[in-house]
Amino acid sequence: MTDEAVGRPLSRRRLLQIGAVGAAGAVAAGKLPAAEAKETKPPPLRFLTKWEFTLVTAMAETIWPTDDLGPGARALGVGYYIDGQLAAGWGQGARFYLNGPFFTPADSGHGFQIPLTPSAIYRAFLPSIDQYARTKYGGPYDTLDAANQTKLLNELRAGTTTVALAGSTSFTSADFFTMFRQNVLEGMLADPSYGGNKDMGGWRYVGFPGSPMRNGDYAKWIFTDKPYPNQYKPAAMPQGKGAM
Repeated sequence: MTDEAVGRPLSRRRLLQIGAVGAAGAVAAGKLPAAEAKETKPPPLRFLTKWEFTLVTAMAETIWPTDDLGPGARALGVGYYIDGQLAAGWGQGARFYLNGPFFTPADSGHGFQIPLTPSAIYRAFLPSIDQYARTKYGGPYDTLDAANQTKLLNELRAGTTTVALAGSTSFTSADFFTMFRQNVLEGMLADPSYGGNKDMGGWRYVGFPGSPMRNGDYAKWIFTDKPYPNQYKPAAMPQGKGAM
């Protein structure tokens, strides 16, 4: 992505700074240790179609690409995280109020003002994004070069595209980009049990040690400049019988 405010490539540090991310630790300087490669069979898709999954994964990779600092969204399975969330309670609107009346708020903090769940919003927006890519850039999003993919997502972010979800209130491309970007960051930094952050690659990037119950107490390291011994050896939450 491009940081339009300063006219330079959007670094991961900047990407994390401009959005709320539920992770501890700071971005480390230099190249991170590579995670051990594990050959595993991809999980079955729970909500997204194969075509939708391809588009979502390509867009996620634009936001957090693989580079010399570590693996990106595609390698860490962010598409599977998003697919799982859309199939589960959040995506199906389990705690959303969807009965209206809806209105266009004058300020923030009012939540969704649209009678659609997140999964329905994804399903409505993705074909429109694909059509926009084909019309303006000459092909499906996943076939475009990195520069044009970045331009397109910046247009979504700025709300300057013709992609919008109309209704009694509007849910714009900028709204969709905000939600999608947050989902990408979640997929990179959530516990691997949710489908993303494969081999804890996202945690290794930010230096987050994972579950405090797996590597011992690290509270005494939090407010010091001394590096935590297991900073790049994160441990996921316990899984299986007896896990909390």
